[in-house]
Amino acid sequence: MYATFGATGCLVDLQREAGGNALIGRELYPLVTGAGYRDVRVSPRMVYADGPRPDLARGFTRLTFTAMVEGVGEDAVGRGMMDREEWERGIADLYRTSEPDGVFCYTFFRATGRT
Repeated sequence: MYATFGATGCLVDLQREAGGNALIGRELYPLVTGAGYRDVRVSPRMVYADGPRPDLARGFTRLTFTAMVEGVGEDAVGRGMMDREEWERGIADLYRTSEPDGVFCYTFFRATGRT
């Protein structure tokens, strides 16, 4: 399973290097309050997919999340962040979570506030 977290970690690192922040949800409260909003509320929004939810497993797990991670594979391997075998094992592990007996869980964050 290490390779799964490694592949996802490569996406996080590459997004950071490009000026993005894949982990921004955990920083929303101080960002939004720091921008001058009041009555700020941050709430987690979980996506959970398992066997009884095949459409979600396919649509989110395979076609969104795994595809997004898979999309940085050439950069990750080319830059030596992971070797090809590790990378392929990690992507296979992610696809495995969308199988009928697999489980996938991801958390988004939503922030609201008033000016």
